[in-house]
Amino acid sequence: MSTMPVLDFVVFYVSDLEESFKYFTEALGFKANPEQSGPMFRGLIGNEQRIGFGLSLVGNNTPPAGTIELYFKPDDINELHTTLTARGAGTTPIVQMPFGNIFGVQSPDKHALVMLQS
Repeated sequence: MSTMPVLDFVVFYVSDLEESFKYFTEALGFKANPEQSGPMFRGLIGNEQRIGFGLSLVGNNTPPAGTIELYFKPDDINELHTTLTARGAGTTPIVQMPFGNIFGVQSPDKHALVMLQS
């Protein structure tokens, strides 16, 4: 593996998208990112310029509310997958999504770590 993947995106899974969006924008002062928003997701902008984050409404195929996923961007997703699988990191298969190819790993405490190559 040539370099460690870079933290790229954070997703907060929420039970009420509009209530959470209002809290993050009005109470905490984050800005809306309309280009990354849709019916089940609201993109947000903070001061960290390079790390995006957003709110995702929970559903049948998502983690439960309260889950936070950290998305890391590797240089080569296939090489990283091979390396982490060989190390016994508990990798999931690489899956093609509309926004890129991803695979996940879970830390011993079940933290959701997702590797993304767009």
